[in-house]
Amino acid sequence: MRTKIWINLTTEDISKLNRNTIIIVPFSAIEQHGPHLPLGTDKIILDKILNKLCKKNNKSKDFVVLPNLSVGSSSEHSSFEGTLSVNSLNYINFCINYLENIFSKKFDKFLFLNSHGGQTSHMEIVAKELKTKFKKSIIVKANYFLFSGYEKIISINELSHGYHGGEFETSLMLYLDKENVRINKIKKGHLSPDYKSKNVIGYEKDVKLQWNTENISKMGIIGNPLNASPLKGEQLTKITISTIEKIIKELKLL
Repeated sequence: MRTKIWINLTTEDISKLNRNTIIIVPFSAIEQHGPHLPLGTDKIILDKILNKLCKKNNKSKDFVVLPNLSVGSSSEHSSFEGTLSVNSLNYINFCINYLENIFSKKFDKFLFLNSHGGQTSHMEIVAKELKTKFKKSIIVKANYFLFSGYEKIISINELSHGYHGGEFETSLMLYLDKENVRINKIKKGHLSPDYKSKNVIGYEKDVKLQWNTENISKMGIIGNPLNASPLKGEQLTKITISTIEKIIKELKLL
């Protein structure tokens, strides 16, 4: 296959795709990531990883990648300049209406791949509604930032409680798009208060307190990016691509 990127295919190319072709649907966001990372961090990371996945598997006919749904639901960051966000209900309805176009064609297998932690619940609802309407469809939902193996590179505490603009995302950006990282503005940040809390209620515990970013961090980041490095970013990228490849392999057999 000449390309795996949907927008680079022709109508004829699409018509020749096998019905078992896996359609990867990327979800991301345009939102603040502190003073050192660009607004497009979630989109940039996911796009760069998917481009590397496509290049590595350039002879494969197993999957194609839809355009990144990059303006998402980011209301928790709305008090920070530059954040672009859609009302949650409108966002969910748009995603369903948009994807119905593809679900109604010949394709049955879909991988929803999300890079924005604030819309995991939205993706669940979208998948649930589409599965109800298109009963033959097989939908896998994946949040790349929750993949196993990252703990070999980043500490468990940072992964669990440093989930926005911290060591994890900064390392990925330093490797994938270093020119857009404001290295001189990387400063020590703090983990989520859940880190040391023994309370039942928390920001990301099973019993959740609804929050906006400024409730946790006035600077806009949650985590400590000081230990980030391009090498860690490269290692994280390899783990991510390997995991996506495993998902595709398993989904192909379903």
